[in-house]
Amino acid sequence: MRLGIVSDCIHYKTADGRVGTENHILLRQLEALASHFSSVTICCPFDKTDRSKVISFYGNRSITFEPVPLAGGDTLKDKLRIISILPKWLKGFKTVSVKSDIVYQRFPNNLNIPGFLYFYLNHKKVFGTYTGTWKNYGGEPATYRLQKWVLKNYFKGPVWIYTDKDENNARFHAGFSPSYSEAEWREEVTQVAERIQRIKKVGMDHFRLITVGTLIDYKNQLTILKACLILKQQNFSFHLTVVGDGPMRTTLEQFVNDHQLASEINLVGKTNWSELRGLYREHDFVVQAPLFEGFGKVPVEGFFHGCIPVINNISMAKQMTGEEERGFLFDAADPVNLATTLSAIKNKIHLLPGMIQNGRSYAQSQTLEAWANNYYQTVTRYFEKA
Repeated sequence: MRLGIVSDCIHYKTADGRVGTENHILLRQLEALASHFSSVTICCPFDKTDRSKVISFYGNRSITFEPVPLAGGDTLKDKLRIISILPKWLKGFKTVSVKSDIVYQRFPNNLNIPGFLYFYLNHKKVFGTYTGTWKNYGGEPATYRLQKWVLKNYFKGPVWIYTDKDENNARFHAGFSPSYSEAEWREEVTQVAERIQRIKKVGMDHFRLITVGTLIDYKNQLTILKACLILKQQNFSFHLTVVGDGPMRTTLEQFVNDHQLASEINLVGKTNWSELRGLYREHDFVVQAPLFEGFGKVPVEGFFHGCIPVINNISMAKQMTGEEERGFLFDAADPVNLATTLSAIKNKIHLLPGMIQNGRSYAQSQTLEAWANNYYQTVTRYFEKA
């Protein structure tokens, strides 16, 4: 069976013909899914690359690409540009339809709004993922709610969503977003065992914290930095590594400088997949404070490496942490709450080895293979019955 994929993930092509993206995890997911199909055609926007990009490259030769123009944004000019390039998008959809037996659409994005209509009117077999926050939230773009409405009422295939509640719709499935393979889970066995023994033997007087993600308002890294300032004022021993880049970087750097936190906080910028694995191994806690999020990959990545998540209590956070079986929750509306949560862990050090083991068990069910197998088997069964 041949697979087509429509995604707004930006891709790049180098002078020597290699194709890749800065979305390292999506690349790994699509390659895992591709193992179940004879060929894969990905319809996605391409952009020019430069030295600032940290790109992972595809290695699966069964994957080919159908480039379409990049478009998007919130301004009227952005929306008008979409109208002007719509014929090129439709041409891309047609090519994907011809080269595939079934199409995988990743929502929400501008590309899949006309994409839905095209494949719906052409009676194409489809399945989808909604990668954003499934529950409506304040300030949510109207186009996001439109796409959720379409998926609920008109989409003619299985849909995976990030939710901790059952949906009254047989087409909907609770999903997750994997980062690592089963083999990579096994690669961490030794260092996790050593981590647990260290904690049992000497405890933890110094907290090694890491936060990972685009430096943008709703990811809310500034709250984490404010909590760190409170911890410093309380003579709490810690170090925070901030991984990622984005429009908030200057603001975060200024905060660090203004409050003399350079010894405690390090902004390392973008990293590739292997560099990030190395950083996880050097830290004990993953701290994430997003104001809204569909599925937080970072806490699960932390589980793989033996890190304990300390995360804002939204969306699927409670399910991930398992009521303090695997991690800790806090209220990101107040940096004092995060500082208090971290301070309180000092009295729970004896619980951490068990939490690490519980997190590792949880992570083993969240592998790339498990994700791809679930998608393929569910889609196959659905269309066999249809």
